[in-house]
Amino acid sequence: MANRKKGDGCFKKLPNGTVEFSVELPRNIYGKRIRKCFYGKDEKECRKKYKEFLKTDEPTSVSQEHTLASWADKWLTTYKKDRVSEGTYDDYTGLVAHIKKHDIGNMKLCEVKPIHITGFFGDKIEYSHSFIKRMKFLLNAVFESAIDNDYCTKNPVRRAEIPKKTQGEKEAFTDEQVGQILSFAKNDNLFGLAITIMFNTGIRSGEMRALTTDKIDIKNRIITVDKAVKSNGKLGLTKSNKPRVVPLSSEFAAYLSEKLDHGRYYIVGNSSFVTKEGFRSRYHCFFNRLNKHLASIGKPPIERKSPHSTRHTTATLWHKSGMPLGIVSALLGHHSTEVTDKYTHVDDVTTLTQAIDKFEFPE
Repeated sequence: MANRKKGDGCFKKLPNGTVEFSVELPRNIYGKRIRKCFYGKDEKECRKKYKEFLKTDEPTSVSQEHTLASWADKWLTTYKKDRVSEGTYDDYTGLVAHIKKHDIGNMKLCEVKPIHITGFFGDKIEYSHSFIKRMKFLLNAVFESAIDNDYCTKNPVRRAEIPKKTQGEKEAFTDEQVGQILSFAKNDNLFGLAITIMFNTGIRSGEMRALTTDKIDIKNRIITVDKAVKSNGKLGLTKSNKPRVVPLSSEFAAYLSEKLDHGRYYIVGNSSFVTKEGFRSRYHCFFNRLNKHLASIGKPPIERKSPHSTRHTTATLWHKSGMPLGIVSALLGHHSTEVTDKYTHVDDVTTLTQAIDKFEFPE
């Protein structure tokens, strides 16, 4: 709860323990009221920063200094570095990289309109609905902080439109397609093992790139997922910042026993993990080979979706099979959900194994 202090602003303690001091400044050249926020470990530090600002502040006006890309970078290091988890910060860094690569990143903050934000979302239509939502959240935060710092007067994200195509329901493969993919994967020595693991475990593509053969325990029928290749290209913790165990069905464990090459280190790659581009290339080439095979037997091709669609498909199939949502959430490594909290034994490997044993992929 914000606390009013002597009528000159208010303090608010943020979830991460940081104290925010919000102060109303004189109106800018457009007559708009401006509020500026100062952050510190306590109220004293916030007030000190406020006093330093008053000594050096120039008349309030709309600055022409920052482009969207440069301010997004500054927002990231100023407002998020050391204030959010490593996984979240890496995710934000990846999202900012998309802004930098797009034409919108070179625009001055005060020049960006809702139509430009809408066009940016439209250019990302091949990405998941979750990606678009995260990107909208980040852009909104970037512009709100820019307004607080007098770099622009309006937030164009508020009135931007998200393309309708980015609804998550279309991300999953159908039951028939899953059966065709896994059947073909059994005889594909280039990427068949990797895509089969992805469908059977629901692990993220970054986790798949970091998966090593020593993390697959066939005897105990488990895969330990404790690392992921982050958006910055470095090896780190999983998105939830903690390892998880994914049980294997007896049929899948037998498949791995036959296919797993313990002479390799990384499942995808060998002595080192592959880049994001290298992984996507292998994934897409797999579908090219699959569709050539389907064409040879007179069947229609399968639309090539993003690697993340394998995870979405696995979750959908598990849920359709009657698996409780809490179990699905635990197997996927979700950080926190209301359903998981209500399901009391989702971290029990025996419970997860029983759930996996009851599930069968379509053939």
